[in-house]
Amino acid sequence: MKVFLSHSTKDAAFVEKLATAMTANGFEPWRCEVDIEKSANFVAEISKGLKQSDLTLLVWSPDAANSVWTEEEWTAVLKQQVEQSRIRLGLIMLRKHDLPPLLDTRNYIDATRDPDKGIRDSLEWLDLRRKAQRFSGLTAPVFLPEYRPEDFVGRTVYLEKLSNALTWQPRAFLLYGEPGAGKSTLALRFAWDSQKEFDAVIFQTCGQRSVETVTGELSGKLKEQIKKQLDVDVLKLPPDEKLAVVKDWLRARRSLLVLDDVWSNDKGMFDVKQLEPGPGCSVLYTSRRQALPGIASSQSSKVEKFTDAEAEELFHTYLDSVFGNEVVTNQRDALLGFARRVEMLPIAVAVGASLLREKAATKLDKAVLRLRLDALSDGAKDVNALFRTAIESQLVREQELLAACAVCVQGGFWLPLAAQIAELSEDDAEDAADRLANSSLLRVVDRDRQRFQLHALLRDQLRKRLAADGLTAMQERHAAALEQLFKDWETRWGDCRECLEEIVSTASFLCEQAEHEREWQLNQWGYSLGRRIGELNLALRIMQQEESLWAGHEESATKSRRMMRSYGNQALILKSWGQLEKAMGLHKRAEALCLELGDKNGLGTSYGNQALILRAWGRLEDALALYKKQEAICLELGNKKGLSKSYLGQGSVMKQWDRLDEAMRLYKKEEAICSELGDRYGLQRSYGNQAQILKAWGRLEEALALLKKKEVIGLGVCRE
Repeated sequence: MKVFLSHSTKDAAFVEKLATAMTANGFEPWRCEVDIEKSANFVAEISKGLKQSDLTLLVWSPDAANSVWTEEEWTAVLKQQVEQSRIRLGLIMLRKHDLPPLLDTRNYIDATRDPDKGIRDSLEWLDLRRKAQRFSGLTAPVFLPEYRPEDFVGRTVYLEKLSNALTWQPRAFLLYGEPGAGKSTLALRFAWDSQKEFDAVIFQTCGQRSVETVTGELSGKLKEQIKKQLDVDVLKLPPDEKLAVVKDWLRARRSLLVLDDVWSNDKGMFDVKQLEPGPGCSVLYTSRRQALPGIASSQSSKVEKFTDAEAEELFHTYLDSVFGNEVVTNQRDALLGFARRVEMLPIAVAVGASLLREKAATKLDKAVLRLRLDALSDGAKDVNALFRTAIESQLVREQELLAACAVCVQGGFWLPLAAQIAELSEDDAEDAADRLANSSLLRVVDRDRQRFQLHALLRDQLRKRLAADGLTAMQERHAAALEQLFKDWETRWGDCRECLEEIVSTASFLCEQAEHEREWQLNQWGYSLGRRIGELNLALRIMQQEESLWAGHEESATKSRRMMRSYGNQALILKSWGQLEKAMGLHKRAEALCLELGDKNGLGTSYGNQALILRAWGRLEDALALYKKQEAICLELGNKKGLSKSYLGQGSVMKQWDRLDEAMRLYKKEEAICSELGDRYGLQRSYGNQAQILKAWGRLEEALALLKKKEVIGLGVCRE
């Protein structure tokens, strides 16, 4: 990276030391006193040096402030920065002196008290710019919804305010306003337009979802970047560590994080504030609420309704291609009359214009009169009435799809699932989704994965429109569709993954309908899938909800069995996260319930799971005692699968004690049972353990033969 050093010659000593350090760290400094030959054209060489440099570091001091040449240099760089929308200028404060207004909006590196530290900080800043790879034409990490608001009109004041607030230095900003005011669209447009100002841009929808769920989505978006830069598989981390890694990644670069549609929880608290990374990252919130904790009123802005000019521009943008500019202009009064009837609410104007665009065979003045917005014609500020009218203006097929979408999760649902609930074919569902998206009633979250989203208020109106009986019937269809899908989760895991979050709300519905066996089975499928694909946080939520759903029931054997299995499943996830104390506590609670129920199978499983934790703590004798208890129970019940796990555990303890003969005998017992049961995974495990012992004994050919057997089984599983 080539760096132009703009400075006064009276600060040459510091600049020379800085240049030496830069060279030692792989940067190429450009200094006029070194890089311009005495006979060369001074002005031309300065201009050439600026153009060829990737960055400029301005060393500020009273002498630099009084230097005409220095002023020419930094103003030229600022012009270049504005034109290219890329960071080109860094500022080092060498000796205190007031900054000119154009520079006073920027952070600077302080070298006034400790010049050596100033040099170190400068090198760190340069290294961050180099790592960002913004100067070679490469694209920074950007995660935005595929929908780019191309039909966006007006809002210049808001965009300028956001640019001034967020691009010059990291801070938080809030856009608030009534539903339908266009907060999300405005935030999305700003994110699209300001990509080159940041080293990373992420747009994240929050809604009424938990911090853990939103963190999971964020980590999923950034997993490849984090893996590449930190060599960490963020998806396998516990929720708190996952959040910390994501925040560290965002802080490490000049980032913009958009947290869209922020809601408070049941207690009025904004849990989503936990997602704010802190210094180094600009955060843009959108919310219906007028204030968020920690954000000053000067750092917030209410998104107002359209002006006449903005509404008129939108109508031209939508309708000129259908009716022609002259016709749209002639119908200005009629169109603005409609806009005023809907309180100039941006989403209402956009929906109306979208509906008019579909009336190509009708005169525009008649089409305006035929818009079905009767509920809003009286001028009342009823946003929900606007959504109801927008729903009713759709064709029957589109309304059926919307109703199905309304019983899916708000954060983002899978279109094939909604289509099955609505009893629509794939083609009909996609056509309906196209119409709804074009009507601003359906948000495209991920086109490739067929994931969509409804505005929260639109979803509420759809559910109210169904009424109690209709909503229950639609939720039952939702539950049946999930059951049909998840019963084959092992072979259709990719499709099931898209609907995994649906399990939580559906299980709650089934419980309310006293469909306890269906609820339990669906939860088990969801939990098993979550563990298999690494969605451990969601799998834990499913089991925690299971516990919560049964906690209020009267004491019964069924309740005890449900709670016992929930405790055991939760403990397995906590153990995988290294939270052994909590996991052991849950296993103990499961053990107590097994003893109460006389459930020996469950008791044997609990002993085996507890033994794993005891081994992790180094308490091998205690672990072996539990494995022996598990063995006795399995022998009594004829539970061969549990018996093979007991032998595996005992063999591992013996191996840790270096009692290899006993370990080998136990692994052989495990092998025999796995062969009898056709347990290929167990056989692989047994062959591998036996091979390790044979290798320790120096019997390498026999060890290799077992590893070959293990390989054959693995290849067979992969082919299937």
